[in-house]
Amino acid sequence: MEKVSSARIALKWGLIYGIVGIVYNTVAYNTGIWKNWILGLLAMLIMLFGVLYLAFNEFKTLNGGFMVFKDGLGLGMLTVTTGAILSVLFDNFYRKYIDPSLIEQQIEMITEQYESMGLSEAQIEEAVQKVESTANSGLGFLWGVIGAIFVGFIASLIMSAIMKKDKPVFS
Repeated sequence: MEKVSSARIALKWGLIYGIVGIVYNTVAYNTGIWKNWILGLLAMLIMLFGVLYLAFNEFKTLNGGFMVFKDGLGLGMLTVTTGAILSVLFDNFYRKYIDPSLIEQQIEMITEQYESMGLSEAQIEEAVQKVESTANSGLGFLWGVIGAIFVGFIASLIMSAIMKKDKPVFS
């Protein structure tokens, strides 16, 4: 039996994941739902676990119904990394060139949250400067990708454990 290429499957589903993330972010930015972080987190988790399920299912189908944990974890990480790079790259491009007012809106939200928490003006100003410097540099992209990969690693661990199916020893 020929070994199934997990890289091909991961790149396919990673591109799909990235495109779905781009569409979601575009809709969220244009409708204002990005301000609801709970909805954003829920949508991200549904997309993430959905894409991992579909990628793992395709791998198992092409591999006679079997997938060891290690293959699932590798497939999941490559899928998530591909999608994260694409999605975060577009997100940074969108906020920098298409709608720069989003960064200002995010800073306003952060300022309001910190004021409601009772932080001093100096603390708020320091936090705002950090957000602005990160948003206007490559660090925003780097932290976005690292954060997505971290969450993707945890999701890949979970999905690999759930969907793994080892070949019988005596077959």
